[in-house]
Parts: sequence; C-alpha cells; structure tokens
Amino acid sequence: MFAIISPFSRSFDDIWFTYKIPTSLISTLTIWMVVEVPFWDKKTFWVVLNIVNETNFDKSKIKEILNIYSLDIFLLNYQIELLKWISYNYFCLIHQSLNLFFPKNLVWKITKNKFEFKKEEKKFNYNFNYTKTLSQKQLEIYNKIIKSNNNKFLLYWVTWSGKTEIYINLIKYYLDRGEQSLLLVPEIILTNQIFERIKKVFWDEVIIINSSISESKKTIYYENILKNNVKIIIGTRSSLFYPYNNLGIIIIDEEHDNSYISDISPRYDAIEVAIEISKLKNIKLLLWSWTPKINHMYRWIVKKEFEVLNLLLWYEK
Repeated sequence: MFAIISPFSRSFDDIWFTYKIPTSLISTLTIWMVVEVPFWDKKTFWVVLNIVNETNFDKSKIKEILNIYSLDIFLLNYQIELLKWISYNYFCLIHQSLNLFFPKNLVWKITKNKFEFKKEEKKFNYNFNYTKTLSQKQLEIYNKIIKSNNNKFLLYWVTWSGKTEIYINLIKYYLDRGEQSLLLVPEIILTNQIFERIKKVFWDEVIIINSSISESKKTIYYENILKNNVKIIIGTRSSLFYPYNNLGIIIIDEEHDNSYISDISPRYDAIEVAIEISKLKNIKLLLWSWTPKINHMYRWIVKKEFEVLNLLLWYEK
C-alpha cells in the first residue's frame, strides 16, 4: 500500500509525493495523520492525504515511511476534501492549500518534532445571560433557518435591523445541541466589537481568531476546536480552516466585504469556501448583507442557490 502525502513547504514536486507504507504501519496509518519520511538526506514530517493500493511509479524506487509522528489526527475528512477543492479551483499548489489549515506555530512545532497534544484538556463552560426576546419577524426568520430543509440562507436587509439578536439565538440553539458555531466578520475591528457583545451573552469562553492573536494561542485553539471543547468561535476568514469536529452553523456577517477575498496565494474567496464546507458537512450557512454583490444576488435570487430572507427594519424592541 502507498500513502499520498504533502509537505508543508515547496519542493520540486508541486503536487504531492508517494511513499510506501511499511507492513508494520498498515493497520494503524490513516489519512489526516502526520508521518516521518526520508527526503533527500534528512528526515521530515508531512501530512497523509490519501492511501492507495497501487501506483504508476516504479515501486523499486519508492521510499518507505519511517514512522507515524502521532496517532492523533491533525485534519478531518471534510478538510482533506476541502484542501483538494481549493487547490483545484484556485489553481494553487497543494502545500499552499495545506498551510491554510495549520497555524504557523503548529507547523513549526511539527517540523521540529516538538508538538504533542495535551493530555489534560481545558474545559470550556458557557452561560447564557440574555433577556431580550425576538420580535415576531425575527422569530419567523430564526425558525425558518433551523427548521428548513435548506442549508444556505441570505439574510438581506439594512444595518441595525436586529440581525445580531438572530445570531445570538442561533448560537444558543446549536450550543444546546452540543454543536459548534462559527461567526465570521470581515475586519479585526468588527471582530472585536461583535466579540464583546457575544461574550457578554455567553461569558468568557467565547474565543476570537484573527491576526492580532498570537501564533501560539492559535495552536491552542486549533487543538481545542479539533477536540470539540470550544463551541463558539468568532473570527476573520482564516478561522474557516480550523478543524471543526462538530460544526452546526457558519454565520458570515457583511458578506459583501472584500476582506473575505484573499489577495495572497492561495487567492480564495472565503464565501465560496464556506459554501463548500456547508456542502461537505451538510450544515447551515447564513450570510448577512445590506448590499450583496451582484454576482451573489444572481446566484441566490435567479438560480435559487440560497433562500433569501428579508428582515424588516421596524422590528419590535
């Protein structure tokens, strides 16, 4: 058997590498794992993307995997598929896509053989301190989202129309189910503003992921999100790529904002990535905007890819 694996950095092979799986590892090695392999005159650690029975390469020249770095998984099934989708749709190299899914600090620790999942897990406790009730219109939209067979929604109306109250109640719904909620905002300033408001409702266990957070803290969040300890995450576009083990909903605020488009390689549109995650995980996706992009409006209203919801400005307080 053979493993298709990817490095974290560029090499002469722009796609991936094939290594033979030694007999002693066949029963334990799976995709998502990090393995130790010989590369030129050194040993290094790469990620297993697939396992196949046959290969077209000359088998006598294929090197063997040396060892499994850790029996813990580092990526989830849907992330492997998403990684391939990004590489194909945005014409980027596999290692560039791979690095979207790993904090830099985590990559550094893995490549230096210094990372280990913590045995004692941090416990995240949530409370709900909110007395404001939804208006009739807000309640209609809330019920539509959680009860509809559709998974993708566009909440289309003006600012200050009560959309945050809907966000809060949706997060509470999925929290009660033991599921994770991801709320994306386009800018760091907006992240901090909505973070403070959500934190007042659910208290201090809400986490924030943006460029102001240290790389070491991102690694801590990565592990806790993977283990489903963290339930409420607020972040910018990079937070889409964390390993959500039990994600229930993605909410994207101000979907029209250009900050959702990455201008460095790999150049991707976070809205399209979120749509793909919704498909892969069969979860709810809610977008809000008062000025949706015209290409999005065409897809949602004309092609019926999204269910469009109108939130009236005059909601009852």
